[in-house]
Formats: sequence, structure tokens, C-alpha cells
Amino acid sequence: MAVNRDLSSHDSRVHIYPTDNEAFVAAAAAFTDLVRLGISKNQTSNVILAAGNSISKTLSLLSSIDADWPNVNWYLADERCVDAESNLRNDKQIADVLRNSLGARYGRIFSPSSYLTPKEAAAEYASRIEQINMFDLCLLGMGNDGHIASLLPNHQALSSSKVCCEIIDSPNPPAQRITLTLKMFVQVENRILVTTGSSKSDAVTDYTTNPISPVRLYNPTAIFADQAAYS
Repeated sequence: MAVNRDLSSHDSRVHIYPTDNEAFVAAAAAFTDLVRLGISKNQTSNVILAAGNSISKTLSLLSSIDADWPNVNWYLADERCVDAESNLRNDKQIADVLRNSLGARYGRIFSPSSYLTPKEAAAEYASRIEQINMFDLCLLGMGNDGHIASLLPNHQALSSSKVCCEIIDSPNPPAQRITLTLKMFVQVENRILVTTGSSKSDAVTDYTTNPISPVRLYNPTAIFADQAAYS
């Protein structure tokens, strides 16, 4: 029998739960297991993650006693080109969530510089990312329009040959963003997607039928979702 690989509800990589909270709990548990495995092998764990509601909810369920979180390096999948102190910064959002769930010793957060031009910041961040020998996992959510990180459906950045690139035309303000690319994401062995809610159902339908959608190109190794998203 052929194995279903279209990320539909019949795909073995897709884990669907009755409620969004159950999906977040399962994603947090899987995330913790991979971090602990990375630390046991390398003393540190390098992870890539986006911001957004699903990721924030997942991170809020992490427990300070379940892993050596001070040994984790958190690398932002994308960042908004705004002032360093702006509440719109993804790194600020992630820091706030981790501080609430894990306390002050949650490791180190890395993101593109806000003090360089977007083009320069993308190049500088790429150079830092390329120095990492291994990432243990990548944790992304998905927008209602199907975007992941700052990679939009049908956008030229989906085929970028760079590790990190500048986005100048995001339909969601601010228009300028910096994002890691699929070239980087597909190098990570464990690629997790978390998506919940009925507002995501159209995007879920799209990625189960459209092989060039951002999520299909990301090719997640695991999806944690609720029934509303897969309705």
C-alpha cells in the first residue's frame, strides 16, 4: 500500500487533537524531547522557531524542570524590520513567553540585527546561521494565508538560493522583514508545524492539495493540529 505523503489527515506525520490546547501540549512535549536529546548529545541544543500565536501557546506550556533550558540557543526564523525596542519584534515576543514559562534562565535568543539595513542584516544573520553545525529542530506556525516564517505563498523568496533573505513586500505590516529560507529549513532534520483553529482550515486544505504551497515545500516531519484546522 502506498504511503500518504500529502499532509492530509491520513498522513502519519499529522497529529490531530480535539482541541487546540491538546495540540499545543503535544507539540510542547515533542519539542522538549528533541531539545533534551540534542543536549544529551552535544551539551547544547540549537533550535529555529517563529513567533505567532500557535508558537507562543506551545512555548507557554514548557516546564522549567523538563530540560536544561539555559543550554538552548533560540534562533528566530524571521524578524520584522522595526526598532529594537518595538513590541512588534519577534525576538521580544519570544523572550516574553520564555521568561513567563521558564524563568530568567531560558538560554539565548538570536535574531537579525535591527541596527543594520535589512539587506545587511539578512547577510549578517545568514553568516551566523551558517556557522551552526546542527540544528535540532525547527518549530513554525502558519498564517491564515498559508505563509510560514515570512515566506508567502507564490513568493519568489520560496525559491531563494540564500540562507536568509530580505522581504520588502509583505502584505502584513511592516512590509519589510528578514526571513530564513526553505534552503535552510530543509537542512533541519526535525521540522515541526503547529496550526490550530477554523481560521486555518482554508490554508490546510490548500497545502494538502497544492504541492508548491509553503508548508508542503517546508515538508514538515510532524504537524500538530486541532480538528477545527482540519475541518
